[in-house]
Amino acid sequence: MSAELLPLIVGLPGPSAGDTEVGVLTAIRPAGIILFARNIVSSEQVRGLIKAFEALEPQPFICVDLEGGSVNRLAGLWGNLPSPARAAAQGRRAVRALGVAAGAACRCLGIHLNLAPVVDLEAPEGMLGREGRCFSDDPERAATLAGVFASGLGSWSVAGCLKHFPGLGPVPVDTHRQLPELDLDAETMDRHLSPFATLSTAVPAIMMAHVVVPALGDAERPASLSPTAVQKASTLPGSPVVLSDDIEMGALDRWGDLGDRAVAALKASNHGVIVSASFDRLSEVADVIRREAEDDASLRQRVEHAASRLGTLRRDLYRTAAAVPAPDEETVAQLWEQARREATP
Repeated sequence: MSAELLPLIVGLPGPSAGDTEVGVLTAIRPAGIILFARNIVSSEQVRGLIKAFEALEPQPFICVDLEGGSVNRLAGLWGNLPSPARAAAQGRRAVRALGVAAGAACRCLGIHLNLAPVVDLEAPEGMLGREGRCFSDDPERAATLAGVFASGLGSWSVAGCLKHFPGLGPVPVDTHRQLPELDLDAETMDRHLSPFATLSTAVPAIMMAHVVVPALGDAERPASLSPTAVQKASTLPGSPVVLSDDIEMGALDRWGDLGDRAVAALKASNHGVIVSASFDRLSEVADVIRREAEDDASLRQRVEHAASRLGTLRRDLYRTAAAVPAPDEETVAQLWEQARREATP
């Protein structure tokens, strides 16, 4: 298989990358690295951790989950941020401040891609709404405010990722634990898809959800493993890069071991596959992908296409970041405080 890199986005076990970690990354050649709270001790330490990846070829892009509210991997550095719902309640100015604060923090640390904003529609029964992670129950307002947030990220040359396609708003359960089904009619489904279509030219990536959605033409597989659902996402205006949500999640328990899940996600034509916690199994996952691709020409073509798309995304992320100087930590702290003030009634 001739792909330059493997279309994986991987997590690290801790706050440093020694010879063992760098050796694994060198061997598997992941497209990206995702940071979690376990990887973050101080700003200086994070920048040092990212610097350790400069010797990798190709050098991976760095991403993080930073929505605000309960999804804030950088809370140990600059404290809390308002949730999307809390910012939305105060309007566009507060949402813009939240996006700017998130973008400044990412740019300060050397993070290129923020896995936000959420464009799932708030629903009374939905778990995401209960957690304050949604901007609105109205598709137009959700798209408008998510676009404002993404613009705030972009002011610091940080890209966003729309999630969770095709919409987890009404889902009452946690996909980290179980696989839900979203059985909606076509008209209702279109409401949930609308914010993705509205923003897909402005935001370069979309994350697929682990949810079965019969209205998208597949009543058996979750959207993240469904070729029809992934095609629906990848052919949105702007042809965004499509990432599967973390394949370690409990929603995919029926779909085999990690290597099997990664292959299934790539067969479904996802461009990137997230493996966030199982660093000790990454070599095994990479071996399964490469072995299956050697035996299956169709899969090999999909892996090479996915690697090409992620390679282009990586190039664009690095070029864009180079155009804007990184803020210092004091500036980030001030912007986080401003985001908190703007979201206060």
